[in-house]
Amino acid sequence: MSHHDDHAAPPNAPYGGYAITRLREAGGDETTRFEATLTHHGQPIARVSNGGTGGSHTYRALRADGWAAIDAFGQYAQGWNLESPYSGWCDDDQLVDRLISVARLNRMRRTPLVLDGGDPWQTGDIHVAPASMTRAEVLEMHRSPAYSHRQPRIWDGTVGDFVPVASLDLTVEQVVAAATRLADAIDMQEAFAHAASYVRPDDW
Repeated sequence: MSHHDDHAAPPNAPYGGYAITRLREAGGDETTRFEATLTHHGQPIARVSNGGTGGSHTYRALRADGWAAIDAFGQYAQGWNLESPYSGWCDDDQLVDRLISVARLNRMRRTPLVLDGGDPWQTGDIHVAPASMTRAEVLEMHRSPAYSHRQPRIWDGTVGDFVPVASLDLTVEQVVAAATRLADAIDMQEAFAHAASYVRPDDW
């Protein structure tokens, strides 16, 4: 069973400040067997687990007001899941499952992204950039006309979701660094011209 420790979530964290930490996972019969700590704004409120047999998750309070905090989590989960076709069915467990996925994505060393309008939360269809590419290089490559028709979205841990690459800004330094490294594959002048097209003139 693998064990991961994560930093406390900042007060402005996504998902209402709820997060999963101290995640341990192993194989299960029907679903993944796991144990984890559910936190709210970095403060532990419950241990959550599933034996991997397909049943609902188990919640164990970790502080005096833990059950009230768990109930508040359940109420938040109902609102969060309201637009889902599975709304009303173990909303708290569905949110825990999402937070586990977020925790996995946040600790990935390679850059996760989604192409072709995929729904990673339903299908798990996620692409991973080569380990040799920095995040800036992944952004630069997928902003190119060659990828525009594939609707590339890249993982953004600050919002806990995949966002369109066109919506993210790169610093001048990141653009230049990415273009320099990509110049091994394409002409240097073309690389810098392509990179400069994503920088506002007053940024230089």
